[in-house]
Amino acid sequence: MTRQSPDRRRTPAHLSLIHGTSTYRRPGEPIGSFREPISLSVISGKGGVGKSTLVANLAVLFARRGLKVLVLDGDLSLANVDLLLGLVPQYNLWDVVSGKMTLDDIILEGPHGIKLLPAASGVEDMANLDDYRREVLIRSLDDLKSRHDVFLVDTGSGIHRQNIRLAQATREILILTTPEPTAFSDAYATLKVLLSRPIWNAPRLVLNRVRNGAEARRAARRIRSVAQHFLQMKPEVLGMIPEDDLVLRSIHAQEPFVDMFPKSQAAMALESLADQLLHVEEPPRTRLPGHVGVA
Repeated sequence: MTRQSPDRRRTPAHLSLIHGTSTYRRPGEPIGSFREPISLSVISGKGGVGKSTLVANLAVLFARRGLKVLVLDGDLSLANVDLLLGLVPQYNLWDVVSGKMTLDDIILEGPHGIKLLPAASGVEDMANLDDYRREVLIRSLDDLKSRHDVFLVDTGSGIHRQNIRLAQATREILILTTPEPTAFSDAYATLKVLLSRPIWNAPRLVLNRVRNGAEARRAARRIRSVAQHFLQMKPEVLGMIPEDDLVLRSIHAQEPFVDMFPKSQAAMALESLADQLLHVEEPPRTRLPGHVGVA
């Protein structure tokens, strides 16, 4: 693989979620007709920005569009997605890593037929998997992924090696942030680390809990400007989700807000994001090498 110099590396505004010629869904073909699943991870530099909520609700929207959806709770030692989908797992990924069960054994079925691979909660060994066990787990997902149309990963927050590696395992990476300075700074750090590693497509940004359009535009301009200056690229801001009290109500009810409050501002914004993520265009032919920015 030839490493491109940072100044020549440019990423189109909408890179496909699907690579390769034989698996590409041509315009007009029905959703689900492609053989390779859409694979998408959501990562954040800071905890508490709504990452698990975004993944759970995106999964519902994809499933409502007729897609078979598999979700991996990649916050391997602090499970959350099961709660947000109203599920109570009896077994989890620790049972797989410890050799007691297979991935098929622990799958839970959630709303709209979503399949969930639940993480452990409070298992310290899962937070610090060695490289070998982590790679075995990632590779063992291939068969399950091939049986679904969409594979979503809710990574842990921060630039821990485990989170970055899980993000690298998907074709598309979304970095979720809020307009707050601390979240913004951590999102930039996450972007910088990801761009120093081999990844399929340049990460894209989603702004969450924005209070108004002006705030969202200011935050988007700021992070794009900093990335352009230090990393020689401008990340695409794929979507903006407004602050919405109904989201918190749905979390307490353990029901996805796109089901509970489908006409809420947050739900309508996420509907738009889901539509954009399913927009398939001609993919690049090679995987993007990582590059290290100067900062």
